[in-house]
Amino acid sequence: MSWLEFRQSLTSIAASAAAFMFAALASPHDATAAESNGHEQALLDQIQEILSRDGPYSRDLLAPLTNLGLLYQEGTDYSFALATLERAVQVVRINNGLHTLDQVPLVRQLIRIEEKRGNDSGAWDREQKLLALLRRHPDDLRTVPALREIAGKQMAVLGAVLAGERPPEVILGCFYKEWPARDDGSCHAGSKKTVVQGILAEAQRNYADAIGVMLRQGLYGSDELRALELEVLRGVDLLRTRYYHGGFDRPIPMVPASIVASSIEPWRSRMAPVAELADWELPYPGRLLEGDDTGNVVTKHLHLMDPYHRGRQSLRRLYAYGAASSGSSLSQADAVVQIADWDLLYSHNGQAVESYEVAHAMLEQAGAPSASIAQLFAPPTPIVLPAFQPNPLAKDGARDPTGHIDVAFEITKYGRGRAVEFLDAANAPENAKQRLLNLIRSNRFRPRLMDGEFADAAPVRMRYYLYDRG
Repeated sequence: MSWLEFRQSLTSIAASAAAFMFAALASPHDATAAESNGHEQALLDQIQEILSRDGPYSRDLLAPLTNLGLLYQEGTDYSFALATLERAVQVVRINNGLHTLDQVPLVRQLIRIEEKRGNDSGAWDREQKLLALLRRHPDDLRTVPALREIAGKQMAVLGAVLAGERPPEVILGCFYKEWPARDDGSCHAGSKKTVVQGILAEAQRNYADAIGVMLRQGLYGSDELRALELEVLRGVDLLRTRYYHGGFDRPIPMVPASIVASSIEPWRSRMAPVAELADWELPYPGRLLEGDDTGNVVTKHLHLMDPYHRGRQSLRRLYAYGAASSGSSLSQADAVVQIADWDLLYSHNGQAVESYEVAHAMLEQAGAPSASIAQLFAPPTPIVLPAFQPNPLAKDGARDPTGHIDVAFEITKYGRGRAVEFLDAANAPENAKQRLLNLIRSNRFRPRLMDGEFADAAPVRMRYYLYDRG
């Protein structure tokens, strides 16, 4: 952009703003608008002064342009906001380079403005360009917040799809087509499962990219690293809760069954960071909880497809992070227990019980207090699996209960609820009892420790609270 074009653009913004300011000042009752317009004019004057003194590429333009763009955004003057922040991006690029990450906060703001003004296509295009920029910097921690934000938005889109909606991103990303680059199929209609698979894969890719950045920096003790792994797990678990029907049944695959998918776009790009994490050399102590992946290409692909293995890989990494950052014996045992929980959810019962016993032995050897052991294996409220999801039996501390049901049941060694007996109830309709019965029978629980052993049938008594469903 030439100096003259830059000046003309700012002059146009200033002229439009002046017209807006004149209209606002015509209403003497709007003191807030007058104050905002005064701030706007001060910023425009500051920009003009810098232009006259230092020219159109001065770094000093960045702050007033950014503040002016945000001011326009607050006033819902989205066209002015976009034009002004785009100028700020240009200033950053000219001074720091075309692919500098210094522009990322401004680009993220531009995406938010496009979303607020209802320009879905514009927001999508900017976001795809932002992702391309972020992937130019695989070792820079500044990419992590943006990757996590985009992945979170993709999971929100997926949630809308599962709720029966069709957000615009489904069409914009051509998620109805398993292979968007090919001519067959349509971007406007197709299988819902294909959409779910594709959107989830995009989100998992971005979480994996963010995790990879942090692992390259050796940040094993980072809370954000653990939070990212939990987001990966929740995404994987979404397929289990929606499409897994128990036993050796499997949900829809997380990647296409074709082994050539890893070499064809968009699946090549979606799978590469996940495969990299699966092969990451983790700091395990000895041979405890070694992975079950082999060097076989077919086996590796099957594990990328399978939610069980994908979730277990993430849980193994979480254990490794604690080992590498000298986590407490309780946190390490909890990591082992969560792997066992995952095995139990997928009916790997013997493997799960063995891991529970390993975790218990770890705590015993570390001299952990009995209260710490009970926290994992015999809490007052039974732990519904997986433990990284909200416990549907737990009391909601943010709401006042409208009633309750006192219930007794048994939890088997393999986490099944049985022998349900309703003891008492207050303000509890019959359908609430049926819902609780279904909850107990349909979920898996963490086995409970009794007298140092995992009981074949551990009795539980608890109060289940009811809330206004509105």
